[in-house]
Amino acid sequence: MRSDEERSGNTPLKKKAGQPGKKRPSQKSAGRPRRPGRLFDKKPSGHVIFLIVFTAVLLFTILRLFIWNIGEDTGYDPSETTTEFDVELMDYLQPLDPEMRSDWEDDGVTTVLALGNDPLSDDRSGAGLSALMAKATDSVIYNGSFPGSTISMKHTEFQNDYPLDGVSLYWVAAALVNQNFDLMDAIVPAMDSEAASEALETLKSVDLSKVDDLVIFYDLQDYKEGRTVYDENNHKNLNTVYGALTATAELFQEHFPHIRIYVMSQPYGTFTTPDGKTADADKDDFGNGTLVDYLNWEADACRTNGISFIDTYYGAVTVEDTDCLEDGYHLNEKGRRKVAERFASVFKQ
Repeated sequence: MRSDEERSGNTPLKKKAGQPGKKRPSQKSAGRPRRPGRLFDKKPSGHVIFLIVFTAVLLFTILRLFIWNIGEDTGYDPSETTTEFDVELMDYLQPLDPEMRSDWEDDGVTTVLALGNDPLSDDRSGAGLSALMAKATDSVIYNGSFPGSTISMKHTEFQNDYPLDGVSLYWVAAALVNQNFDLMDAIVPAMDSEAASEALETLKSVDLSKVDDLVIFYDLQDYKEGRTVYDENNHKNLNTVYGALTATAELFQEHFPHIRIYVMSQPYGTFTTPDGKTADADKDDFGNGTLVDYLNWEADACRTNGISFIDTYYGAVTVEDTDCLEDGYHLNEKGRRKVAERFASVFKQ
């Protein structure tokens, strides 16, 4: 008899020997075709990433080094010669406190009193330094400078055998403020100098109540004579450059506070020492420093006392400007013009 399967017609086919059968697709891969273009099913390893980054950094470094080695054209010519150099000027400009002129009446004319020595006294004509300064600043300048004089005193007290102490800075200032010229009347004729006589007459004619500005300008005489620069025990020691400037500033500030004070530094210079050697103010120290040391103390005195300092050592007649000098340190016409221009460039700032 036939089985139920045979009667239904669903009798399964029997596999013949040696006949391959169809392979049924696995459940894992069925219905999941590969995505086109995908080469890797796994993420790159850490070693691969490190190698890529290291290679990129190395290539970047090599490229930067190559560009740096080529450099840029700055226009520098190593064969070019020049005498120019850059320096920082020592200017210190201190405006006058308006309260200092509260009781003072301005007459509309800029009146300047100049005290000093050879740069101002060598030529008192229309071609001289004071005249050039007046023209450059549109002002009236009274020239009260004495040739050969100094900022500091040589002796502690005045001695007849050294009359120049009587026309040093503080003694001139004291004579002006006190209007007592007895000592100058005695010593100036003995100086046998027309410039000194003219300076004395000028000082006698000055009305300090009409003076707007005081200009103090000396050359390297204090340095040349080895004067002491500073006394730490007495800031107003008249035998020191610092002390004489301080005492003079305080004297004017007490009695004529409306006057603005300017100190112009010594310009560069050289001179012959008693033993026949040429002294270089920029390098030689005679016991109190080079001339630059003097300038530093003068600038410090100005800052301490609230007065202005104008640098002509680096700003006008420098070590490169020997063509502005005669006899080592006296200003010639070119030197006077440079100093006048320098003064005018900062005056009233």
